[in-house]
Amino acid sequence: MDERELLDRLDAGEIVVLDRADWESLSPAFELVEEHDTHMSGILRLVRHSGGLAAVEQPSPEQRTIRPMPDMDTARAFIADRLETYDRMWDGCGCKIDYLH
Repeated sequence: MDERELLDRLDAGEIVVLDRADWESLSPAFELVEEHDTHMSGILRLVRHSGGLAAVEQPSPEQRTIRPMPDMDTARAFIADRLETYDRMWDGCGCKIDYLH
């Protein structure tokens, strides 16, 4: 996948799953806004691209899920929800994250 295809898919509202290596080669097209250590599933990043914002998650060491975010308020709410879910996972609540929804 090239940069244009990734940006087009994000602009269309699609959640895109990439191999770590593919994300690393495409990540220079994005500006890091903030990052949060989940302490369970790598770093959760908020990035900016020409079409807007996206959250980048690490469902596994070799995979990245890039989720388009319509605005900063939605992105911050998404990050807060994810971090709260990871925090509950420490408590053994049985929580699981569906990275594709």
